[in-house]
Amino acid sequence: MLLILDNDSTTLPELVDSLEKLRAAYQIIRYDQPIKLDDYRGIILTGRRSASDEINRANIKVIKQALVKHKPLLGICYGAEILSLAMGGALTRLGQKVYGYQTVYVRKPNILTEPYSRLKVFESHIFNISRLPNGFKTLGYSENCENEIIGHEELMFYGVQFHPECSRDGSKILSNFTKIVGEEERFV
Repeated sequence: MLLILDNDSTTLPELVDSLEKLRAAYQIIRYDQPIKLDDYRGIILTGRRSASDEINRANIKVIKQALVKHKPLLGICYGAEILSLAMGGALTRLGQKVYGYQTVYVRKPNILTEPYSRLKVFESHIFNISRLPNGFKTLGYSENCENEIIGHEELMFYGVQFHPECSRDGSKILSNFTKIVGEEERFV
């Protein structure tokens, strides 16, 4: 079963709809509730509506638990940003908010984005992952963001700066992540 850590995301209904279409088992827990990862095979960190130290602390705690317990993790939008920060990366604020459909180019073939070499996805963010944490690689980029899709070389940790739940191409990423959760020996 997947844990969906809800960070008060505006796109949670779309994520739920996408996972139901995939027939994926999941449980939604809000960031302000107690979380124990033992019952879950993988974690999805959602986007967020607004900045909050409480949301940051809750997500960092879950990321650290996932690291210790070797659980696959997918960070969506804010989820990718806090994953990067928690693992030692850095963010920069973009000159203007990126909003709407964008093309993301796959830099390196990988399990998360296969079979695509480019994806049409929906974005809504103002930060860019500007420095990758150690062990992470850029898997995809766009004209607005150099690190649209990131993945760890050994861990099953992935981040996407866009909302895969809001586009057909993005839904393939969610499908691939559910396969990763079931295939724990495959990496980037």
